[in-house]
Amino acid sequence: MFADRCPHRGAPLSAGTVCGASLQCAYHGWRFNSDGCATHVPSQPGSLIPSRARLDRPHAVVERYGLVWLAPDVPITEVPAFPEWDAAGFDCVRSTFVRTSAGAAQLVDNFLDAAHFPFVHQATFGTEAAAEVVERGVRRSGWEIENTFDTWYRNRDDPLVASGLHDEVQPQVLVKRGAVSLCVGLQLGFPVTGATIGILFCCTPERDGVTRVYKLLARNDLGGDAERIAAFVEDEDRILEEDLAILTRYRHNDVPVDLRAEVHTRADRLSVAWRQLLGEALAEEGLKS
Repeated sequence: MFADRCPHRGAPLSAGTVCGASLQCAYHGWRFNSDGCATHVPSQPGSLIPSRARLDRPHAVVERYGLVWLAPDVPITEVPAFPEWDAAGFDCVRSTFVRTSAGAAQLVDNFLDAAHFPFVHQATFGTEAAAEVVERGVRRSGWEIENTFDTWYRNRDDPLVASGLHDEVQPQVLVKRGAVSLCVGLQLGFPVTGATIGILFCCTPERDGVTRVYKLLARNDLGGDAERIAAFVEDEDRILEEDLAILTRYRHNDVPVDLRAEVHTRADRLSVAWRQLLGEALAEEGLKS
């Protein structure tokens, strides 16, 4: 794995092609072997290739949860934990991959928020009972934060709702986890049914104005039923569409780390804590805070 940059004129190597055992840059045709060393320069065949004509390697690469994680430099935090992914009894799947104009930090800020549920998600799980945000307080450990919300959820896929044995609107214990990264972990606990859902949102800035969103899902009450798993994924896709419907209407897709730029309430404590975390990290790296 190499950085997406040719050492010659900085062209993105992802635009190139694989030629046998070599990677060829699309801009000037330079070729590099599996060690990252330049082996062919078409503009001057037979000439000595500069020793600096080699590709930059990232600090680390690891495959986890079915995704490839790349750290160009020494990372501040580890790959986010997603304990439900490997836990016994959980069906694990990815929802539909999405590209969006919403900013990656904007998406993280949304996924950490709990006050928008009754309004943005009216057609899926939202309920007026969740309008008041009840949270247990932000907990911080190093560069990671989390909060637990005692809220309400319209549990439309509980099979006992149709029979009248369970109410559709049910209590939910919701844990949201963030870090100095563009990922958010959620654990949704349902006391009425005993079900647990784990979600890991991974937001990757692709280029200015384009973010890739990977949504990893794990659930322990589907028993491997393919039809129910497919319906679960479809529902989660619809929930993300609801979020994007509002986020993509913003005139700006960034998130201010200057807390004076917007008005906050107690319900915003987790997303505010994440912005503070981000500001600290930027200041530590010598960037604007």
